[in-house]
Amino acid sequence: MASSWKVALEQRLKQAETPSVLTTGMLLGIARSARPVEEVSDSAFFRWLRMASEAGKLREITKGVYLNVLGHRDVSPAAAATLIRSRSVVDLSWVLEQAGLTNNLGETYTCVIPTDPAWPNPNLSDRVTAAGTFRFFAMPARLVDEEAGALEDVRDLRFDYVRATPEKAFLDWIYLGTSGRSRLTLPPLDIDYDELDAERLHRLAQNMALPKKLEAWVQRYRAYQADEDVQANAAGRLNF
Repeated sequence: MASSWKVALEQRLKQAETPSVLTTGMLLGIARSARPVEEVSDSAFFRWLRMASEAGKLREITKGVYLNVLGHRDVSPAAAATLIRSRSVVDLSWVLEQAGLTNNLGETYTCVIPTDPAWPNPNLSDRVTAAGTFRFFAMPARLVDEEAGALEDVRDLRFDYVRATPEKAFLDWIYLGTSGRSRLTLPPLDIDYDELDAERLHRLAQNMALPKKLEAWVQRYRAYQADEDVQANAAGRLNF
């Protein structure tokens, strides 16, 4: 029969308010608070941790960082971004892929890290994990946080981790794609641009001082869409 602290711990993990991503330290803290009158030794805890991972109750993304599958069955590895690199916002192409606006689904989780002259420079190297690669880009904090727009314009509040709305992800891509300091190129012209929320896009573009850069991209996009070869290829796909 399972120890009572293990039962209490797993019941706690199933609760909606328990985070979808947990570190080893967080898990140990929950184990010891779930049954405070019962001693939880380090060795017993790590045995449980190994067995919970093997049973699929937890999913280790990188050393010491786990998805709480027991309580959040559909949690995405992207939710671990802020524990992999501090201040990370899930953003750019991965967000647009998940919204169905591009067709390049993959296991590369694109993120933006806000920067400020008073903060240490972030590590922007790729982080390869068991769930895929986390790729990081830097942007000034004023363009990442609520200075860029209302919270509901900047953040996709349907998720319990920090994730950009598709419109913000697209404009961040425009910003980085036109920056001489970024390795990122502009968004592809086969994106489903017209599926974006035009009003939200306009508000964010104004706040981020990007109207001219956005318009330049849109002109190229409209020309691309009007190309006869592009139209013929699209018609061929529809008739397949």
